[in-house]
Amino acid sequence: MKPAVINNQLNKNNLWNGCILASVAHAIMVAQYPELSYEHSWDNGNYNVLDSSGGRGTITFTDKYVVGAFRNDNVTRNDIPTALDFFTGAPKDVLELAKNETLEYLLEEDEDGTTSPSITTSFWGDNNTIASIDNIVRIVQCGGYIIERQFMEYDTAVESWRDYYEMTNEQVKLLNSIYLRKLNNPNGKIILTKSEIKTIGTENLEGMSESRTSFEEINILWG
Repeated sequence: MKPAVINNQLNKNNLWNGCILASVAHAIMVAQYPELSYEHSWDNGNYNVLDSSGGRGTITFTDKYVVGAFRNDNVTRNDIPTALDFFTGAPKDVLELAKNETLEYLLEEDEDGTTSPSITTSFWGDNNTIASIDNIVRIVQCGGYIIERQFMEYDTAVESWRDYYEMTNEQVKLLNSIYLRKLNNPNGKIILTKSEIKTIGTENLEGMSESRTSFEEINILWG
C-alpha cells in the first residue's frame, strides 16, 4: 500500500490558513452559541475538531510537517489493522509526530480496558503536498468531511462560515480583519480592541468566557 499525493493544490500552509479561519470564526460566534464550544480547539500546534454526529479529528502542525488523523464512528475500517498503519510509507519524522502528538487526541478504550488510538483515515504533508494511503473520496467518507470548510478557497470558506453561524456583516468584517492580522503575525500576540469585542455581540457570560478562551488558544487576547 503506497501513499499518494491526494491533491496538488493542498499543502501545509493553506491548510493551516483554513484552520485559523475556522478557529477565528468559531471564537467570534461561540459567544452566541456557547453550546458549540466543543467543535474547535487548539493545544499548542494541535488543532482539534469535533461534530455531533460521530466525526472528530486532530491536525498537528510543525514548521516542517502537517499530520492529520480522523475518526468517523459510523465507518468501520477492517482493512487497516492499527492507527499507525494508516501512516504506511510516511517519513520517519511524520510517524513519530503522529505517534507522539496527533494520535494522542484520538484514544479509545476497548472492552478489555486497553486504551489505544482509533482512527478511520489520515494524511500527512509538508509545504508542497499532502499525501495519504487513501484517496480524497475515502478520506472524506472516513472522517475528513469534518474539515471540508478548512480546505475551501478563502472567499468560499468565509461565505460558508457566514451561512453556518448566521453571521452579521459586522461579524464577517471582524472575521476578515482578525484573520489577516493573524496571517501577518502568526506567532505573535494580537490584542482585540474594546470595539472589536463589542462587535462580537453578546452579553451572555458563558458565551463571552468561551469566546475569550477560544481566542487565547490562538494567542489572540481581549484588550
